[in-house]
Amino acid sequence: MLLKKNSSMIQKDKKIPCTLVIFGATGDLTHRKLIPALYFLEYQNHLPKDFNIVCVARRNKSPEEYRKEAKKSIKEFSRIKIDEKILNSVLKKIHYQKLEFGNLYDYLGLIDFLKSINGMDFKCGLIFYLATAPKFFKTIINNLASSQLSGKNKKFNANKVAFEKPFGKNLWTAKLLNNNIRKVFHENQIYRIDHYLAKELVQNLLVMHFGNSTFEPLWNTEFIDHVQITVAETLGIEGRGEYYDKNGSLRDVVQNHIMQLLCLTAMECPESLSAEHIRDEKVKVLKTIMKSNNPLKDSMKGQYVSGIQDGKKVKSYLGEEGVRKNSKTSTYFAIKFCINNKKWKNVPFYVRTGKHLADRATEIVIEYKKPKNKLFKNHGYDLKNNQLIIRVQPDEGIIFKFNAKIPGNKILIDQVSMDFCHGCKFGPNTAEAYERLFHDILNSDQTLFARWDEVEYSWKIIDQIRDAWHDVKPYSYKPGTWGPKEADKFIKKDGRSWNVPKKPSYSVLLD
Repeated sequence: MLLKKNSSMIQKDKKIPCTLVIFGATGDLTHRKLIPALYFLEYQNHLPKDFNIVCVARRNKSPEEYRKEAKKSIKEFSRIKIDEKILNSVLKKIHYQKLEFGNLYDYLGLIDFLKSINGMDFKCGLIFYLATAPKFFKTIINNLASSQLSGKNKKFNANKVAFEKPFGKNLWTAKLLNNNIRKVFHENQIYRIDHYLAKELVQNLLVMHFGNSTFEPLWNTEFIDHVQITVAETLGIEGRGEYYDKNGSLRDVVQNHIMQLLCLTAMECPESLSAEHIRDEKVKVLKTIMKSNNPLKDSMKGQYVSGIQDGKKVKSYLGEEGVRKNSKTSTYFAIKFCINNKKWKNVPFYVRTGKHLADRATEIVIEYKKPKNKLFKNHGYDLKNNQLIIRVQPDEGIIFKFNAKIPGNKILIDQVSMDFCHGCKFGPNTAEAYERLFHDILNSDQTLFARWDEVEYSWKIIDQIRDAWHDVKPYSYKPGTWGPKEADKFIKKDGRSWNVPKKPSYSVLLD
């Protein structure tokens, strides 16, 4: 959704928070994404007039030093041209407080600081944004409770808390974390972030599916052969060896991003566009995903070895700093999911993700069945299946592939495409994911955030796969390929093949 300048979308019937407190304010996420997103919201006049941004972290810095760093981050990472007046306006809202996450006295000091900038009245509400490593979540939450800043304190029942992924490492740890948070905050105050949900083409899935009479009647087992979801990265683990080796691709991407994309693709029409009705339908999908009798047969994992990609040497995953010797952690995963309901009977969902793959692409491919009539088949024509491709990133857009006659005296058939280029139509100023997420937190809209039962059922599914592969050696693949050769065999045994993501024809218009 495009956020238009000077047309505030803040809902006047709800209390708007007066202060955002960012924990982990010296981290990469804060400087690359959060601070630039807040600049954009200020540019669009979406931050309240007296809004404060309190950045807390463990490093010793003066407010002036931090503002200089924030200014540099905005200038480097802003997607729009900098307006000096707006820049100075947002910098005035930014404050810095040194805080040790485990030191309760620092939280008491934070309260005093918040009182000094907000006055004694906190009824407008505070947003606590935990842009930290997950290992600090419990400590921060417990100290917010001990310092009486928690949501279940009536004085602070307008407060909100937001968490970056991952939310737990498995079902058991996710439940422990959730139980801990729920002692302090109510579910309607909790915002579990998966930034993929805020991407425009992900949100467009609802409109594509339920807003078009040409697609909605065909979005089921009668017409669809199978669905593919690909989240491919050309980068490796980028210095996150210790973190990644404890999580791998299954936890890092499949449990959150891919499961959300699957739910939005497979869900039934919600009763309304409310957050609860949309999330209800996503949970129904998760509940109906069938448990595999043989997870090792219905999934496969890989790990990149050393090689050459784009002319550069790539060290093997096992050679990355922080990775355990002989680690069996996956950098690639492919899974076949089956949904046990009438709509998707006998329609497999193939999902895959990987590091150091041939190209960067996130896309959903809906592959339709061949025509029921045998008109062209009886004459020896091998028609290709129609495809609807939702290109989430990069080069966002929607592509519909269908069969057409090649000009000439003979009937020759080829597959052609109709393209919708998102950037060509709406321009480059579509809101970034974190701009939209901040906007929705301010407005108490939880539609783009995961509810607890979504997280719970997702972990139930992923844990079964993880347990099956825990001590199994992954298949190897070279950087710059589409994963292990075994991944092709994995889908080929069902008589299908992976759709290779390709730059759409309109990509030249976006360069």
